[in-house]
Amino acid sequence: MCSETDQVVAVPGAVAAGTTYKIGRVRLPGAREVADLPMAATLGASKHVMSRTQLAVWLSFPSRHYTPWARNQGYILLLLAALAHLVMSLVIAMGQDPNWGEVLLAPFCLTGLFWGLGLLNVLGSYGARKRDDSEAPARENAMAVWENLCYCARDNVVFEPEVGVSFHPSETREYIFGFRSGR
Repeated sequence: MCSETDQVVAVPGAVAAGTTYKIGRVRLPGAREVADLPMAATLGASKHVMSRTQLAVWLSFPSRHYTPWARNQGYILLLLAALAHLVMSLVIAMGQDPNWGEVLLAPFCLTGLFWGLGLLNVLGSYGARKRDDSEAPARENAMAVWENLCYCARDNVVFEPEVGVSFHPSETREYIFGFRSGR
């Protein structure tokens, strides 16, 4: 385990210490900071930047599969496709001698991409939400284990005090989800 008790810190505290938030000018991560995932901020979309050290990335609790925004984007795309389809159908119907098959099916040439992407987002988020709900008990157990972990900066190990097993910080996710079962 850890030979120096003054070097021990709780894992959530180590993650918080290695995570910085910047508001204002955007700059890319430095040498010691590792970008966890490409974010909109690093792409120039926002002025808010979160950066993490490699240790904070290793020790952080993994994010969930399901993000409600993906489903909402799908519904927005479906709504836009429906509105565009309606407008184009009305424009075609106002023409000379319209055929109803042509009025209803021709707009799919232009709105098909929106329909497809919208359905892909909605159905894909449904599968992710279903998987996320089925993994909820395991995530709760993993969160209980993760909250009890400690990190020793001197020995660069993570350990659970009452269990007596230590491991490298890069193995945190495997430990909390696989090796060590919850209480």
